[in-house]
Amino acid sequence: MLYILIGLVIGVIAGGVLALLSARVRRARILQQAEAEAARLVTEAKEEADHLMDEAKLAGQEIEDEIWSRHEKEITELEARVKALDEEYRKKRSQNDRAYSQDTREIQKQLEVVKENEDRMARRQEQFAARKASTQKLRGGILEELQRVSGIDPQDLKNQLASLVENEIHVEAKRKASLFEDEVRVQSEEIAKKIIGNALSRFPRAACTERGIGVVEIPNEDVKKRMLGADGRNLELLKQLCDVEVTISEANTFQIASYDPVRREVTTRLLEKLLHERSPNEDTVKRLFEKTKNDVARKIEADGNRLAAELGQKDMHPEIKRMLGTLRYRYSFAQNQHFHVGEVGWLCGLLASELGVDIPSAKRSGLLHDVGKAMDHSIEGGHAVIGADFIDQRGEKPQIVHAVRAHHYEEQPSTDLAFLVIAADAMSGARPGARRATVNVYNQKIEILNNIADGFKGVTKTLVLNAGREVRVLVDGRRVGDEASLKLCRDIADKIEDECQYPGQIKVVVIRETHAEAMAK
Repeated sequence: MLYILIGLVIGVIAGGVLALLSARVRRARILQQAEAEAARLVTEAKEEADHLMDEAKLAGQEIEDEIWSRHEKEITELEARVKALDEEYRKKRSQNDRAYSQDTREIQKQLEVVKENEDRMARRQEQFAARKASTQKLRGGILEELQRVSGIDPQDLKNQLASLVENEIHVEAKRKASLFEDEVRVQSEEIAKKIIGNALSRFPRAACTERGIGVVEIPNEDVKKRMLGADGRNLELLKQLCDVEVTISEANTFQIASYDPVRREVTTRLLEKLLHERSPNEDTVKRLFEKTKNDVARKIEADGNRLAAELGQKDMHPEIKRMLGTLRYRYSFAQNQHFHVGEVGWLCGLLASELGVDIPSAKRSGLLHDVGKAMDHSIEGGHAVIGADFIDQRGEKPQIVHAVRAHHYEEQPSTDLAFLVIAADAMSGARPGARRATVNVYNQKIEILNNIADGFKGVTKTLVLNAGREVRVLVDGRRVGDEASLKLCRDIADKIEDECQYPGQIKVVVIRETHAEAMAK
């Protein structure tokens, strides 16, 4: 039994060993097969990768060939351009190098010339110093000889000679100055007359016939009573609203008095509207006053815009244009200032075109030169100064501001625009019919001119000619010489400029005559 068990155990063990050996053999075989399969797969993958690599290279070559064929022309042109630029760069660099070398040589030559000139100048200075010393020595000898011969001190002799030479030079200078002044005056007058004539011949603008007179005629007594209302209440309310003085004259007209021309205009229009009201009362007066005031305000704005547009000034500040419109109701010597500034603007432009000055700036300067006259008494200063300050605060250019400020010499004019405004302003005010003056004002002007001329020594008679535009002065030939006549003429003209206000120019002529009488017996 035991042997059977041992045999069974041995058999089981042998079977297990055989099974184990068999499993190891199979495993080895499987591993060998797996390694062979893996080697085969690696080989196939490598072959596939090499194949894909070859295909990729072929595809890349094809793409490269396609890109080259598509952009071959551009690339060729770029390469040619680069080559040309490189060649041009080399050429210019070579030229610059040669030019630099040449300039260096020229500079060196110039430096040598400068050095030679400096040496020559040094030698000449030495020669000059030697000659100066010789001259001083000779001068000393001459002075000693003069003192010995004449017995006069050298300093006194020097003073006498200097005084004699000074007098001769003074006389000659006066004579030449007089000739030069006459020549310049004749030439400048001819040129000025030509320029002014050309400008005026191109200026057909009609003169303004409006006058700032506040008078409203009353048709009859019924209209008068209706307008005045009960106990004159309508008239009192009207004076209170308009802040003016209204009186009824013997000629049955309303006389309107006020320093403010805009108020006079509003009052005049309001009275004219009340003439057509059937039964005006206080409410009617108030309603018409508001309407009239607004109408005048719109009229002022429209006039300012129209005048600015007429002269091509489109970028002007609205407040400045409103002031230009207000000038419609202001007058100077009965000349309407609204139309006056328009005239001056056009004349400035025409004069600028003759002289080659900027035309738009000239027109603008002339248009704005009297804008200060539109401002009331609350602003202190002359109209040229306050007008210049007003436009300066509203963005006008400095040259325009200077032309406005200097047109009455409150500031010394220093630009072409300033002198153009002065000339155009005088032309507008001096033309026939531009300004009207009473007989008393005219006589006063003549009297002032006579008194100024008669106040100088040596004047025997004064004649005021050409409506006050020429002063002819006769002098005593024994008391006033030729040279003194020239000075007297200038002094009279200067005093007239300082003490008188007038448009245009006043010509001063001094006449000196010498009469010699003898009796033959």
